[in-house]
Amino acid sequence: MIFTDNVHDAFLGRTSGLEYDNAIMYAGTLKEPAKGETRKDILPGMVMKHLGNNVFTLYDGTGTPFGLSALFVAPGFGKGGINQLGYANEFTVVVGNNNSTVYIKKEALDPNATFTLDASGAAVPVYANADGRISNTGTAVIGHLLEVHDNGTIKIQLADPAKAEA
Repeated sequence: MIFTDNVHDAFLGRTSGLEYDNAIMYAGTLKEPAKGETRKDILPGMVMKHLGNNVFTLYDGTGTPFGLSALFVAPGFGKGGINQLGYANEFTVVVGNNNSTVYIKKEALDPNATFTLDASGAAVPVYANADGRISNTGTAVIGHLLEVHDNGTIKIQLADPAKAEA
């Protein structure tokens, strides 16, 4: 059961996808959880890591971020993504470069992060944290902040993958 002050927010957070420009969808599969392990919730906009052979996992603070989740696979919300349709862990990640922009809803953001644009116009980096969420602190730069909206949504410009490490 979801407890919220605003039913519309809960519905929106469970059903909406990822909005992006000048990026591509990269198809693959999710890494199978270890025996007895419960899969963590993956929401659109969370940071993913590529393990090779088109296998993805939620970014855990190690290695290099690869892209952003385009789908829900969220057992905690009762959402299995396209796995509920009988596909075996099929998954899609949005990838791009510094010409790509993505809107990220608050559910995929670090709940402890505060996003603020620089008044002088200087680039404000955004990072991947060890929970696969986008944060305002860290070492793995995934992009730069372009917009901050009142509803908690942010718009970022993705970082050039060749320059993604801080």
